[in-house]
Amino acid sequence: MLTQVLTGLVGLPIFLVAIYAGALPLTLLTMVLAIIAVVEMQNFLRAKSIATSSLVYWFPILYLWAVHAGAVWLGLQLVVALCAALLVRQLITFPAFSLAEVGANLLAALYPSLLLGNLLLLRAEAGLIWAFAAVVGVWAYDSFAYLIGVQFGRLRPWRDISPKKSVEGALGGLLGSVLVFALVHDYLRIALTGAIALGILVGVVGQLGDLAESALKRYVGVKDSGTLLPGHGGVLDRFDSLMFSATAVYWIWTAITL
Repeated sequence: MLTQVLTGLVGLPIFLVAIYAGALPLTLLTMVLAIIAVVEMQNFLRAKSIATSSLVYWFPILYLWAVHAGAVWLGLQLVVALCAALLVRQLITFPAFSLAEVGANLLAALYPSLLLGNLLLLRAEAGLIWAFAAVVGVWAYDSFAYLIGVQFGRLRPWRDISPKKSVEGALGGLLGSVLVFALVHDYLRIALTGAIALGILVGVVGQLGDLAESALKRYVGVKDSGTLLPGHGGVLDRFDSLMFSATAVYWIWTAITL
C-alpha cells in the first residue's frame, strides 16, 4: 500500500503537469506510455504463443504524432496502413497464415494508441479543464473505490476477472467521480445534472476499462501487465481506466459541441 501511494504521489503530479502543458510535452508522455503499453500487449501475446510483429511498435509513434499535428485524417490512414501491412506480412508467410495473429497484433497496437490519442484530442480540442476533469475524475473513482471497497466490500460479482473488486467499492468510486464533475461543472459550462451524469459515465466506463484489461491478464495468466510502476504494475494496469474514460469524455464533449 505504501509503495502504491508513493508511486501515485510522484506519478500523478508529473501527469497533471503534462496535461497542463499540453501540446508537445503531453504528446511525448503519451507516446512513451503507448509504446510501453504496446510492449506489454505484445508480452501478453507471447504468453499465449502468438507470434508478434515489430510493425506495431511504430504505430503509436506515428499515430500520436499525427494527432499532435492535427492531422486526424492521417491517423485514420495509419490505421488502414497497419491493417494492410500486418495482412501482407501474413500472406508472405503463406501457408503459415494465421488470422488470429493479424487480429491480436492489431489489438496490441490499436488498443493503447487510439485510446491515449483520444486523451490528446480531449486536451487539444476541449481544453485544459475538460482534460483535468477526466484525469482527476478517474483518480477520484479509483481512490474512493479502493477505500470503500476495503472497508465495506462484500458483494464481488467479478471474482473470475478481478476478485478484489466489489459492488460497494464501485458505488463508492462513482461518488468520487461524481463529486469531481459536480465541483467543476461551472468551469465545464454544463448544468449540474449533466455533470453528475458525466461523473457516473466516467466511473462506469473506467470500471469497464479496468475489467477489460483484467480479463486480458486472466486470459494470458499474469497478475500484472508489467513492473514499471511499483505498487501498480504496468502502464496498462495504471491507465486502463483513464484510457476508456477520457475517450468517453471526448465523445460526450464532441456530441454537445456539434
